[in-house]
Amino acid sequence: MKNVLGLVLVLVLFSGCTKQQPSYPFSIKVVSEDGTPLPNVFVTATADVPNALPQFSGLTNENGTVSFEYQYEAVLKIRATRGTNPPSWMGCNFIKLEADQTVISNVVLVPFDPTQPGC
Repeated sequence: MKNVLGLVLVLVLFSGCTKQQPSYPFSIKVVSEDGTPLPNVFVTATADVPNALPQFSGLTNENGTVSFEYQYEAVLKIRATRGTNPPSWMGCNFIKLEADQTVISNVVLVPFDPTQPGC
């Protein structure tokens, strides 16, 4: 009887334990040089290699923030732009994603300089 009760207890304990897949949420906050949050700035985040996937993109909200979530640990390059091609404003940064923690990275938008293209 003890063996049966022990087996039932072990089955109950282990059947309810499933390892959850970690998530990697992150937010990008775009600000001006004086620290003012900037809405409606186009933000992309992707690995810093040619043709990298996935590529996250979106517009910042009224608080200057845009949020994403990935399913893997990664280091992503962030590029924020305002204006058409070429952009009139640009800012860049990197972010390292961490399991089950919302990582926040700030990007400062500065006037685009065509003699210094890219990030």
